[in-house]
Order: sequence, then C-alpha cells, then structure tokens
Amino acid sequence: MQKPKIAFIDDEPRILRSLKMHFRQSHDVFITTDATELMEYVSQNEVQVVISDQRMPDKQGTEVLSDIKAASPNTIRILLTGYADLNAVMDSVNEGEIYRYITKPWQNDELKKIVNKATEIAQKTQEIMENDATQHRVDSGTVSNRNILVLDDDESIYQQIKSHFKSAYNVSWASNLEQAATLLQKKRFGVTITDSTLNQENITPIVYALKNIQPDLMVLMLTEFKDAHMVIDLINKGQVYRCLPRPTNFSIMSISLDRAFDHHERLVQQPILAARHHVEEVPESEAFNFSERLKGFFAKFRSWRISR
Repeated sequence: MQKPKIAFIDDEPRILRSLKMHFRQSHDVFITTDATELMEYVSQNEVQVVISDQRMPDKQGTEVLSDIKAASPNTIRILLTGYADLNAVMDSVNEGEIYRYITKPWQNDELKKIVNKATEIAQKTQEIMENDATQHRVDSGTVSNRNILVLDDDESIYQQIKSHFKSAYNVSWASNLEQAATLLQKKRFGVTITDSTLNQENITPIVYALKNIQPDLMVLMLTEFKDAHMVIDLINKGQVYRCLPRPTNFSIMSISLDRAFDHHERLVQQPILAARHHVEEVPESEAFNFSERLKGFFAKFRSWRISR
C-alpha cells in the first residue's frame, strides 16, 4: 500500500533530517530548504500535508502556504515556527487558511497526532476537493443562508454592520451568552462576526462550542489583536475563517463575507468537507476554569447538540 505523502520546508537541514526520521515509517517524506523545489514537488505529486517553517531567507512560510493553497487546494497546510509573531499568525489564517499553527520546540507525539489527523482528512476529502477545484465558485447571490450573527457587547458595532450590509444579509445581534444561545437555537447562521472578548470574558471557548455544534459556521474574528497566542488558539482549536482588524474596514469585511458565505455553502452541500475545519473538544482542565456563565452556555449547547 502506497504511503501518504508529506513535505517539509525549513531553512535548517538538521530540523529537516529530524522530521524525516520521525515520519518516514508512516509517510513518503520530502524535505527541502527551497520554496521553488517544494512547489515543483507539490505540482508533480499528490501531497496530503505540507509543513512549512515561517522564517526562511527568501520567503515567509505564510507566503509558501498561500502558494500551496493555490496550487494544491486539497493539501493540508501547517505552519511551524519558533516564535509567535502576530502578523504571521494572522496571515497564516487569512492567506494560507492553515489547518494548525505549531510552535517550536514541538512535542513529537503531539506533532504526529496532528499530522496523522491532517493526512486522514486530506485522504477523506481528496475527490471532493479536486472536483470542487474544477467547478466555478458558488455565486454569492445563490447562497441560501444569508444570516449573520454579530456577537459583541458594543451595540454600535452591530449597528454599523447592519447598516452597511442590510441589503445583502440578515444581521442579528447578541450582546451576551444568553441572547446568543436563544438566537442560535431559533435560527441557523452561516457566519458569525465576533470580538475576542464578550463582557470581559475570553470568547475563544465559545467559538469551540459553536464550531463543534455547527461545523459549517464561518467565524470572522473582528478585534484589536494584541495576543498572538490567543489567535493561535483560535486557529488550532476554533478554526476561525478570517481575522479582521478593528476599527472595521468594510471593504475588507465585504470581501471576507462573500468568501465566507461561499465557503459555508460548499460545506452545507458537501458536509464531509467540514472535516478540514474540525475543532478540538474543550479539555476538562480548561472547562474547570470557566465562569458559571460559560459553564451554563456549554451545558445548554451540549444538551442541544445531543437532541439534534
């Protein structure tokens, strides 16, 4: 049986040799320090996973993965780096649509777990992604679900978004978890636009919960990002679709919304593709530290998920 293919690019040969040693039993491993060589390999082979270092002499890893995305949409993309640079993190999700962001030094067992899951997803969705790449994108005018949920405790943000997009989308607003829970049980949303905090609480766990319940929900994070590690968590655990800067640039948001609803519709039509955005369950150790309101939100949504 042919092994799945994985490619690594890094400017340190020592790291590449180590990675090859760890994966040669389970994968057909290609290693290189050259982005052009990597692109040639990917264009000539069916590669399930590409892992790129961020800091390289000629090209940033986010650029490499963006090129890989264009050349081979089915390939799962992972960024490996020794530092948490905020701009790189945001580029990785906005441009490369990466699957995971891994910081050095990595744990071998954890890296293998991530790579094995990524390989499984790539193999499972290969045929659908290949067919999808040969067809026209979904016309945004034909998307059936035009519902946006704005999850923000600042009403002015909601009013601005509603005013700007009222002709194209149905915009609802929740300023707290109770309102969000009520709306989400009454209506199916294609996109949610949210800040990183809600009433001074980190909203990251809420994103995990929403994506676990509705994998085709596209999450646009609108915030003044300051914490790179929080964004990494959102990528790795919450699979946010785009990170948008605050104050709001409506031209950028308009493009992001069109693409988000387009992607949402493809996931609705081909639910198996949602595996490419799968999120991790919130660990019990993290859930233990949640406030009572967060615990109540999770309890409500767990019961809702079971009943659906």
